[in-house]
Amino acid sequence: MGGIGIIQNRKAGKKRAPFRGTIGEKLGYVIGDPGSLHETSRVEEIAGVAQTFLEQDIDILGIGGGDGSNHYVLDALIKAYGDKPLPRVAFLCGGTHNAHAMSVGVKGIPAILLQNIVRKYHTGARFDLKHRVLLRIDDGLRVHHGFSMATGFGYRFYEELVQQRTDSALKVAAQLALWIGNLLTGGSRLRKIFRLEPTRVVIDGEALAWDETNGVSCSGMEMLGLGLVPFPRASETAKTFHLNVVDSHTDIATEVQVTMEQPISYVLDGELYKGSEKIRIQTGPRIELIVG
Repeated sequence: MGGIGIIQNRKAGKKRAPFRGTIGEKLGYVIGDPGSLHETSRVEEIAGVAQTFLEQDIDILGIGGGDGSNHYVLDALIKAYGDKPLPRVAFLCGGTHNAHAMSVGVKGIPAILLQNIVRKYHTGARFDLKHRVLLRIDDGLRVHHGFSMATGFGYRFYEELVQQRTDSALKVAAQLALWIGNLLTGGSRLRKIFRLEPTRVVIDGEALAWDETNGVSCSGMEMLGLGLVPFPRASETAKTFHLNVVDSHTDIATEVQVTMEQPISYVLDGELYKGSEKIRIQTGPRIELIVG
């Protein structure tokens, strides 16, 4: 059957939508085929849409939403498709956080991004493509996929931002200033976020010498929010991701195992999770991304 399939998170970017009408309405108008657009409000709905796209054998998957939407949709797609090749993927943005899209040079209004894709698809024009690997994470309770994850400091940092309802770049910068001020005046908040914890880290079968760290982070994307680029080697090879063990070790890897004395909390593409005492991060599927 082929064609373009769009999945739009109804809740994505509602606070900052700069135009009248929902993003879904705009995308539906652009694609011209209501049956190709699926709007979801709950994570549980995504698996059914992924199965529909598999049955339709779509050529292109467009994701309307931010980093969290990308995480949930691509995880569901991988599970639905199994060993079958995945369609090309287009980030249509529209979320609160769009670091994945920015990392590969995609930015703009969802309807305009989709308009360019539809035009090229139907005229046979050539797409500009980039490739990135997803992480496959087995945390002992679930196996799922995403681009960027962090334990320790990275998790606690993001958890506090969520608790403070701090999501815009300006609010994050203000929160950072408050934390730094707290540290300079002898406060304990930032020290608690940066605290060391007993951790065993094994990278591609080789254990690190340190017996405690303040966090492990891995990514198949170079960029995080606020324009930060903590993973410059994320796309260096087709089979590796960039690894940082804060603040002691940085490298590329195909597999990382993290073991702690208590269940491990981590953030994956802006979503907070708690796993078992051991998590395994591996190179997952390589995604073909439409960037222009």
